[in-house]
Amino acid sequence: MIIFGVDIPLIEIIIALGIIQILVLVEAAVVIILLIKHMNQSKKQSELMNNLSKTLVEIKRLEIKELDKLRKK
Repeated sequence: MIIFGVDIPLIEIIIALGIIQILVLVEAAVVIILLIKHMNQSKKQSELMNNLSKTLVEIKRLEIKELDKLRKK
């Protein structure tokens, strides 16, 4: 096969394209793994924020009850 005036065997072109495809596939797999890790960390962080907000609401509710008890006395 002649490419830019140079005779290159077809099998070498196929091997080169195969190597490039494998590299792209590995890179895509690494990116997907990193995205999944980030997604799991974000999910864990949102759960922790949810627990924190529930705890704060519970503390505020208990404070209000204690203040109501103090006012009644």
